[in-house]
Amino acid sequence: MEETIKRQRALTLVKRMETPGWFKIAVPVASIIGGFLFSAIFLMAAGESPIKVYSVMFGGAFGSLYGLGETVVKMIPLMIVSVGVSFAFKMQIWNAGGEGQLHIGAAAATYVVLHLQGYDKKTTLTAAFLAAFICAGLYGLIPAILKVKWKVNELITCLMLNYVGTLFISWLIQGPWKDPTGFAFPRTEKFPRVGEMPTFFGTRIHAGVVIGVVIALILWFILAKTKWGYEIKLIGTNPRVAEYAGIPVKRYVLAVMFVSAGIAGLAGMSEVCGITHRLQANFAAQVGPSGMTIAYLAQCHPLGAVLVSFLFGALLVGGNTIQKLGLPVSTVQMIQGSILFFVAAGTMFMNYRIVWKER
Repeated sequence: MEETIKRQRALTLVKRMETPGWFKIAVPVASIIGGFLFSAIFLMAAGESPIKVYSVMFGGAFGSLYGLGETVVKMIPLMIVSVGVSFAFKMQIWNAGGEGQLHIGAAAATYVVLHLQGYDKKTTLTAAFLAAFICAGLYGLIPAILKVKWKVNELITCLMLNYVGTLFISWLIQGPWKDPTGFAFPRTEKFPRVGEMPTFFGTRIHAGVVIGVVIALILWFILAKTKWGYEIKLIGTNPRVAEYAGIPVKRYVLAVMFVSAGIAGLAGMSEVCGITHRLQANFAAQVGPSGMTIAYLAQCHPLGAVLVSFLFGALLVGGNTIQKLGLPVSTVQMIQGSILFFVAAGTMFMNYRIVWKER
């Protein structure tokens, strides 16, 4: 009889009514550690010592002022894009167009810097900032309008517009904006000094890090402390209830998508004005997709996106360092994938708990 009862019991997922605060911190940390431990299995299978690989990786990212500076440099565009798309994700608007929006913002900033003559650095960079935000925001309105008016899936249109944005940049730097002295290299002329962002501590860390952190703080305040933030989260949770409550859902979709895309455009502005000092091919490769991954790992929390971006920046810099061990950079992508897998599993455990249930 007891054996029969045991056969009728099974593990079941039950929705948590409330998640403890410490759990929200402990689970992501444990998930990241789990991702590294899981990756260690593959490293050992490849004949490498995980301790040695991780030591070299994090030594390259944090072991010197140069390494730490490069980690922050890699972090900046990831942080800005992930913070922007997190804002849209919070309302269940799937802005997958960060890559295209970043490129449009970079093009707008480049146009301003190269054509706005006779002004000082502050005026030039402010104009480039506004141009990047507004142009990328308008670009992001395309999928938002299609969603609001005709219920077109914004995920699909955003992904297609990524190709439009990147190919538009390719046309510009190989056509009308091509540097005549650049020989066969597709790129624009070098920016004048007034179009270059200031840097800090004798490194390549530029003012984009300040822009990203300030934006994250502003969005956190809006989401956590204002009526707008409450309404955005309500729309994301249940849009029908929000409509019954008198919240203009369609207007919020347009506004949030404009802001989200505009912020992604600022990542492009920070790269061309802070690092490359010209518009060129592959100036921000894979920043858009990585930004989406970071937003998911941070559970769409703006400040969490800053921390996860720093981790990803360290992984990118460390990935270049471990090549001295004969390992390919794709090893870091494997580690990133492992972390993403464990964090996704951890998210499930934060929302659900496992119980034994009799059938």
